[in-house]
Amino acid sequence: MDNKESYRRKMQEQLDEWIAELDKLRKKAESAGADAVKNLPEQLKVLENKIEEGAEKIKELAEMNEEAFESLRAGFDSAWQSLSAGFKEAKTKFKWEKEKK
Repeated sequence: MDNKESYRRKMQEQLDEWIAELDKLRKKAESAGADAVKNLPEQLKVLENKIEEGAEKIKELAEMNEEAFESLRAGFDSAWQSLSAGFKEAKTKFKWEKEKK
């Protein structure tokens, strides 16, 4: 079983990956031109919100003690899985919208 710090590092690594993916999508969007994707700003905002939610969860985790982490871990797992799924869904929709136009 991971301790709190190990768990936090794994979450931070995932968050860093999301940030890198968002940066790549932004660059692709900029090169596509203003008319290429109708809902692009909305999709980027959804991805940004997921990243912000993830950063907030990491902050919460960093501020709690080991005992609190152990008792709340299942909730963190569930929340993180939901964030991950939401990010993937928004990313997929972004790509779909971009290719559709």
